[in-house]
Amino acid sequence: MTPPPSAWQDLALHWHAHVDLRASCSRSRRGRRPVAVLFTPQAAAAWLAGTVQRYRSEAVAVQCNTATGPAPSDTESRDSCGDHLLSRGYPLDALILTTSGELYLHLDPLGPRECPYHRPERSEHHASGDNHVL
Repeated sequence: MTPPPSAWQDLALHWHAHVDLRASCSRSRRGRRPVAVLFTPQAAAAWLAGTVQRYRSEAVAVQCNTATGPAPSDTESRDSCGDHLLSRGYPLDALILTTSGELYLHLDPLGPRECPYHRPERSEHHASGDNHVL
């Protein structure tokens, strides 16, 4: 069962955002510093949408993948699908194909025991739910 949004802070679930030039797995990304840390599902979805938009002019194609397979193709369904899956603690990835290569975007959900950077004892200053870029 998914906890109500007010319980996210208690669980310390947050998302690490990564931008890579080649495919990687979440386990290998945990050892690397994320480009951003997002503390709500909505902020994580907004980061992904904003990052895709920044590269839109270079993109030949954009493919979003969810934990359960490819996301819907139309923007509204894709956005609500991403919000829904992120709110349930699933990862979300996107692949942007450009004329010069591939760009991989990753949102990895992490709890307090999984995160090497944001253990509960180190995150008191995030009580407001603010996001930050490292």
